[in-house]
Amino acid sequence: MRILVIKPSSLGDVVHALPAVSLIRRHFPEAHIAWLIRDSLVSLLKNCPIINERIKFRRHEMATFPSLLWQLHRGRFDMVIDLQGLFRSGVMAAAARAPRRIGLSDAREGARWFYNEVVPVQRAHAIERYLLAAKHLGCEMTPVEFPLGISSRVRTEGLIAVHPSARWKTKLWGDSRFAELVRRLPSQRVIVTGSVADRQRCDWIAQGRRNIAGGTDLFELTELYSRCSVVITNDSGPMHIAAAVGTPVVAIFGPTDPELTGPFGKQHVVLRAGIACSPCLKDHCSHTPRMECMSLVTVDQVLAAAKPFIS
Repeated sequence: MRILVIKPSSLGDVVHALPAVSLIRRHFPEAHIAWLIRDSLVSLLKNCPIINERIKFRRHEMATFPSLLWQLHRGRFDMVIDLQGLFRSGVMAAAARAPRRIGLSDAREGARWFYNEVVPVQRAHAIERYLLAAKHLGCEMTPVEFPLGISSRVRTEGLIAVHPSARWKTKLWGDSRFAELVRRLPSQRVIVTGSVADRQRCDWIAQGRRNIAGGTDLFELTELYSRCSVVITNDSGPMHIAAAVGTPVVAIFGPTDPELTGPFGKQHVVLRAGIACSPCLKDHCSHTPRMECMSLVTVDQVLAAAKPFIS
């Protein structure tokens, strides 16, 4: 059997889909499983033991989209599972011409028209929603696992990772607050993480502490987080990586809903200001004062939440 999983982005969503794909692998141990994923995220899955093939999707190179569709058509897949649920992913599912094309009932942009099996889902954490696709296929519901293929989970180094970035500006706690936080943490244990684009601002936040923004691929970041005592961050993709490898997370939430996309697991701490308009689920803020849901979370609160993990 040949199975195609369509989940190209975003980083956190790819992490959220791993437990479902892990169950599918258990249920179809001999299957060839391919995962269609954005080229910028493919390094996360480079050692993932449950998939056989990684199909790269270059989002900003639409000239290559027809050749990608032809590649999917030639893949001769028996089953397609679209966990992205958007028009473009629906087109990808249709292009594969698999006898079974499966998607979730909350798919948007008309993607459901491309499926011949629709899995009913309700409001739940993203991981639990994706697990319903595995349940639909008859998979046994075993404990959640994130098979990323990391080599070690030893936390003896006592590292404290600080990740100050996020995709939405409304998710950002603020560079000045993160800088104050870094100043008040044990300097030899702090590591600031981020992307290449974050390098300069992370240098300012790090204030001489170790800054590795842009210095790792996603799998290397996964291994680093697995050796940390705690990861302190906004709601971000790396937050979900840390949770996936079992590292405690202290997360600052404002416009997003931790019940739907919070760090998965019981050992994490989510800090919220709790103002009336939060969560708004918007990438822009119209509240006055602006972004109060983030600014009302204090450095002292974050330090207090992190203390049990770093003492």
